[in-house]
Parts: sequence; C-alpha cells; structure tokens
Amino acid sequence: MEKGKVLKLLIYFLAALLFANLVLLIYFSLYSEPRGFLKAIFLDIGQGDAILIKKGGKNILIDAGPDKGIVYKLDQYLPFNKREIDLAILTHPDPDHLNGFLDVLENFKVKKIITNGGKDNSSAYLLFEKMLEEKGLEPLEVKAPLKINFEDDFFFDFFWPEETPQFPGDNNYFSLVFKMTFDKISFLFTGDATEETEKELLQNYDLKAQVLKVGHHGSKNSSSFEFLKAVEPQFAVISCGKNNRFGHPDSRVIEDLEKIGAQIFRTDKSGDIILETDGELIKSTRSHSEIWLLISQKVSGVFRGETPDNLGGKRDRSIFRYHFSL
Repeated sequence: MEKGKVLKLLIYFLAALLFANLVLLIYFSLYSEPRGFLKAIFLDIGQGDAILIKKGGKNILIDAGPDKGIVYKLDQYLPFNKREIDLAILTHPDPDHLNGFLDVLENFKVKKIITNGGKDNSSAYLLFEKMLEEKGLEPLEVKAPLKINFEDDFFFDFFWPEETPQFPGDNNYFSLVFKMTFDKISFLFTGDATEETEKELLQNYDLKAQVLKVGHHGSKNSSSFEFLKAVEPQFAVISCGKNNRFGHPDSRVIEDLEKIGAQIFRTDKSGDIILETDGELIKSTRSHSEIWLLISQKVSGVFRGETPDNLGGKRDRSIFRYHFSL
C-alpha cells in the first residue's frame, strides 16, 4: 500500500477517534455532575411544577407536571442507559403536580416515593395508586417534623403537613413544605402552600434559604410578605405556564420579591432554570448567562420527628433522624 494512502487512513482514524471522544465528553458533561456538586433543574413543563435534583449520580424528582411532557424533559437530563428516578416526591395530588407521574412510572424505574398522604377521587389519582401497587412501591406519607439524611451534608427537613390530610380537603393547604440542605446552601420547596400554611410555618421553623421555589406558581393566595421576609431568598423561582389562564404570577408577589431583593427566575420567560452548587457557591444558568453568588451563611438545626419504617433506613439513638440510602 502506498505511503500516501496509509497516511490518509491514519488521519481518518485519528479524526474518527477524536470525534468519538468529543461526543463522549459532551455526553458526560450534559448528563453527569462533577463530584461534590448538586444540580437543581426547575423544568419548564407549562402550568405546573416539576423539579429534578441531581446529586452524586442519583436523581430526585419533585412533582411531575400536568402531562406526558415530563418524559421529554427528563430525557434531556437523564442518560439513555439509566432511566431511573431514585426518589419521587409528590407534594400534593393536584393534576398539575400529579398527572405527569403516570408517565414517569410508565417510562422510568422509580425506586422510592414520598407523598403528603393526601387522597383524591380523580381518575388520575386512582390510576396513580394502582400503578404504585403494581410496581410494589409503598409511599412514605410524611408527618412533619421529619428529617431525612442522605449524606452528612445533604438532607431534607420536612416542615409540613403536621397531620395526615383529611379527604376531601384543601390539597394546597396540605402541600409538602420542606427544606433541602447541601452544606451551606438551602432550597425551600413549598408546593402550592397557602398563606394559612405559611402562618403555621412562621411560628415553628427556621425558613431561611438561599433559593425559594415560590408557592403555587406565584399565586396571590401564597407568598405573604411576612413569609418572604422570613425566607429571605437570594433566588426565587416561579414555575408557571406562559399566558396561563390563572394570571400567575400575581403582580403583588413579584413586587414583594423585588422588595426583599430576590432575583426572580420564571420558567414561562426563561425555560428551564438550572441552579448548580458545590455547597458554598450557586451557579445559575438562565438564557445563557451565568451569575455567581457567594453564600456565607451556615445552615444548622435539627428537627425531631417520627422515623418511617418502609424506606429501609436506620434510627439514630440520640435524636429522631432518618438515614436514607438512595
């Protein structure tokens, strides 16, 4: 074989090898997080809530939006060879939080699930219960206060509800409210909690967090000024549909968030909102811009609560904590 042909083949081979390495690099940069980082992705799924938490190769899904669009969204952030949700959390059984879980359960392997214990008589909720039973998933029904430890520096504090919701009842009032803490950084998730829920929380808990998932899509019936002042978030994320019929978010909520100096992110304006943290810094990616925020506050505090029996954890002797293995 002529030397020229050998050289050409060698160049083609090296180019193909370089291209394959580039594809792998892009793939792993998209679907994996650097060691020691947490990524929170507030998914733009229209009028509803869906938040994907990625930490240490594990996936936590908080609510699943109103329809099968959640599958398309998750496929953008989960590798094709690991279609798994290690923990699913349903804050309450309203359709814009629940319905997408029907498609998640159909298309992904869900390992564990947490709910507020609330029931509903909708066909979607009845199918949800049936699918859980078929897949052998027994939900942990939260009764706050409850602390779940994933790692020493990564844990959830559930603040609400403090009792099992009565059926029929106000699903929004009994929405799960919980703080996710990773080292010095905290996220407060509020579902569709009402101002009445907020009044209860203000009396009993330290609500301060660097990131707030604004309650009920920015509705006028949530996010009282007193509550927002107590949380004092640097970032406030509103998940709502573009030109939605409810008028979310309410102008009063936007004005109050601006008064406390929070930077507001909205899925209806910016699409998916991605917050990444190493436990001290938060990197926010929105519309191709990056903002870095140095956080110095140290999050502390332990809450007593009941230890659930159905998630394979163990009890700490000195205090009621739940050690959770994803």
